[in-house]
Amino acid sequence: MTAFPKRVAVICFSRSFGGLELSTLRLARTMNGKGVPAMVVVPSNSSLHKKAQEWGIESSTLAPAWKYGDVLAARRLARILTEHRIDVAILMQSHDIHLASIATKFSPHVKLAFYQQMDSRHNKKDLLHSWAFSKLSLWITLTERMKENALASTRMPSEKVHVVPLGTDLQRFDPALYSRADSRSAFNLPAEKKIIGVLGRIDPGKGQEIIVRALPDLMKQHPDLFLVIAGEETAGEPGHKAYLQKLCLTLGIEQHVKFIPFTDDVPRLLAALDIFALPSFGETFGLVVIEAMAMEKAVIATDAGGVPEIVEHGRTGLLIEPRSVSSAATAIDKLLRDESLRISLGISARKEALLRFSMDHCVNMLLGLLSNI
Repeated sequence: MTAFPKRVAVICFSRSFGGLELSTLRLARTMNGKGVPAMVVVPSNSSLHKKAQEWGIESSTLAPAWKYGDVLAARRLARILTEHRIDVAILMQSHDIHLASIATKFSPHVKLAFYQQMDSRHNKKDLLHSWAFSKLSLWITLTERMKENALASTRMPSEKVHVVPLGTDLQRFDPALYSRADSRSAFNLPAEKKIIGVLGRIDPGKGQEIIVRALPDLMKQHPDLFLVIAGEETAGEPGHKAYLQKLCLTLGIEQHVKFIPFTDDVPRLLAALDIFALPSFGETFGLVVIEAMAMEKAVIATDAGGVPEIVEHGRTGLLIEPRSVSSAATAIDKLLRDESLRISLGISARKEALLRFSMDHCVNMLLGLLSNI
């Protein structure tokens, strides 16, 4: 595309570190790679800030005290945007819209775009939300379902709401770059087992428990089955990992389950798997699904949220009922019994990822929209 003549700030005040936060950094890094000056505005002493520094992304720090009415933080944000000559601020979570809307009172030249990462059906047609949303020049959703929900639950004009899926670096997520044996060795995983992996935040809503509970019966038919659960707990909400570990002990499967901390080397971990599972109860989008598809993995994912707009049942993966241990077990059993199906689903999944979800393609779509505001 032609040169993008604006300076961009990607704003996210989350102190957690998962898909949302990674998307914040990847977006800024990809824009910089395209010659678009992009920085991030994030909380100080946060994982986001530390990772931005590691990745060499320009950053400023700000830690709002309140979700609403923090005028001091809004003035500080306005100064940051003015000092860095920012033309467009991209907000990555809804919590930050109100603060940024106040900031535009002090830096009216800055255009605001909300890149919605989490779906919501809450009615936000009240005066406070309507005022804040009126300051947005653009509202971007990841799926058509999210767009419909956004239009139904807010007073946003339809011409300002557009769909741009999250993309991933398909040069990095390339199965040709990794061997299964080396990848398993790198994570100290068994060489000859059939490994199913669940990657993502360790949280009750992410559904790791569904796969754990499916394991005992599956192992009666597939004694070589092994489960990997990778990720960190939701910031400030400890306890679920310990719960899952205790459940594994109770079910007598602790020797067949390995917990791995968050890793940047997601492609290598995916390369170690035979099957990737996303058992979330209602995933908004599921970027890690696209990453698994790009790595040519057989994917099992929940038939809920935005996932059905990514995975086509029977062609690029298998969709399962949310919260259903039996549905998950049936899908896993089917893939374990049919190697040719695992291979064909993986091949089709990678073709789909290359066609629709490259980071380059998706960021070009986003820049095209931003250039018009």
